[in-house]
Amino acid sequence: MKTTKTNLLLIIGIFMFIIGCSDDDSVDVDSVPEFVSLVEEISSLPGQTLTFQGVFSDPAGIETINIKYEDWFLDKSIVKSDSLFTTYTLSYDFLVPVDAEPNSSHVIPVTIANRGGITNTRDVVVTLNQDITNPILTIASPADSSTVLIGDGNEITLSFTATDEELAEVIIESTLVNETITVTDETFSYTNEFDISIPDTYTFTITATDLSGNITTKTVSVNVFNELLFDVMYITDVTTNEELNSDIFGIPYAAAASEVVGEDGYVFTAKYYSPVTNTEVRFLPQKTSFSPYTFGANPDVSGELALGTDATVSPIILPEIGYYEITMDLNTQSYTVTPYNPSDDAYDQVYVIGRGVFTADSSTCTSNVDGSNQCWHFNSGQPFVQDANSSYLWTLDVTIDDQPDDEGENGFILNANPSGWAPFWRVDNAEDPEATVPGGGSNYVFPDSALGGEYTLIFDTHLNRISAILR
Repeated sequence: MKTTKTNLLLIIGIFMFIIGCSDDDSVDVDSVPEFVSLVEEISSLPGQTLTFQGVFSDPAGIETINIKYEDWFLDKSIVKSDSLFTTYTLSYDFLVPVDAEPNSSHVIPVTIANRGGITNTRDVVVTLNQDITNPILTIASPADSSTVLIGDGNEITLSFTATDEELAEVIIESTLVNETITVTDETFSYTNEFDISIPDTYTFTITATDLSGNITTKTVSVNVFNELLFDVMYITDVTTNEELNSDIFGIPYAAAASEVVGEDGYVFTAKYYSPVTNTEVRFLPQKTSFSPYTFGANPDVSGELALGTDATVSPIILPEIGYYEITMDLNTQSYTVTPYNPSDDAYDQVYVIGRGVFTADSSTCTSNVDGSNQCWHFNSGQPFVQDANSSYLWTLDVTIDDQPDDEGENGFILNANPSGWAPFWRVDNAEDPEATVPGGGSNYVFPDSALGGEYTLIFDTHLNRISAILR
C-alpha cells in the first residue's frame, strides 16, 4: 500500500512539473515587440485604397498585429500563433470609406503583441488630401508636325507653360536642348529660340512632375526644310484656331499624301463633303493652328494655290452641295476641284454604341428592348439622324458624361444593326482618331476633359470620317 501511495505521489509530481514548465513557456517573456519600420504618414482620398506598411520584430515571436479605427469600422487583427515570426512584414490594404471627409486627418493605432502578450503601439496618421492630379502642360509653339523653312535664324521657338499646385520639376529633352529645371512656383513658363541650319525633324519631349510624383509628358515635332515639303496635310472649313482645337476629334480632316515618286511631300488629295453651296476650305500642314502655313486659292488666277500664314488667305471654293476631290500640288503651286458621286451602298440607319453617351431622352446604356441598364451593346444603340441631302451623312447631338451606377470606360463604336453587331465601325487610332474603320479598328474612349460637354457627332459612311464638335 505504501508503495502504491509513493508511486501515485510521484506521478502527480511529474504531472505538475510538466504543467509548470508549459506555463513558463507561454509567459516567461522579457522582450518588447519592436517597430523596425512603420509608414506613419499616409496620404489618400475617400474611396481610394491605402496600404499599412511596416516591419516588426521580437525574439520571442510576433503573435498578433491589430489595426483599429472605429470611425471607419476598421478592426483588423492578424494572428500568427501557428508559427514563430521573430520578424514580420506588414502590407495591409484598406479601402477608405467613400463618405469620408476630404482633407480630414485620422490617427489610427497599430498594435503589435508578442507570444508573452506584451504589446507596443504606434500611430499612423492618414490625411485625405492625396494629390492624384497630373500637371498641365500647354505648348504654345511650335505646332506639332508643323513645317518651317530655314531662313535668317530663330526657325524654331519653343514656348510652353506647366501648371500644378505643387509643381516640382520640368525636363526638356531634344537634340537642340537638354534641361532639368527645379520649380517651386505653381506656374512655370519657358521660351527658347533656336537657329537651325540643317534640315531635319526636331523633336522636343517635355515632362512636368509634381511633388506627389504625378507626371505629364508631351512631345512636339517640327520639320525643318530648305523648301516647302510636308509629311501631312489637312483640310478644313473652320476659320479659327479655337475651332481647330475645341472638338474632341475630327477637325481638321486628314488628306492623303501621294505615293507617286517625285510627288511625295508635295501632292495631297482630300475627299470632302460640301454641306452647303460655296463652302470655303483651306489646306493646313499642321493640325492645331493656321500658322505658320495655310494654303488657299489665288482669287485672281483660277487653280493657283495661295500661301498664307493664317486663315485670312483666300479659300478654295466648293460651289455646290455634294462630294468633291480636291488635290493640291506644291510642285506646280496649283489645285484642282473635282465633284463626284459615291457608288458605295448607303445604310438605312446607323447607331452609336458605348457608355457615357447621352441623347435628349436616352443613353447608350439604356436598352431599347426593356429599358434596363445595358452599356456597350447593340440593344442600346442610339440612332443618328440622316442628312437631307446625303444618304451617307449622319448627325447626332449628344452629351458626353460618366455613366452613373455602372463601371466601365466611357467610349463608343458605331454600327448599322439594331439587333446585331455587324456591320460596325471603330476608329483608326484610339488616341487621336482621323478615320473610321469598317469591321475593324479600336474602341474610342473619351478623355476626362470631354465629360460634361455637349457635342454633335458627324459620321460619314462613305468618307469613313467621324467628328465630335463642341456645341
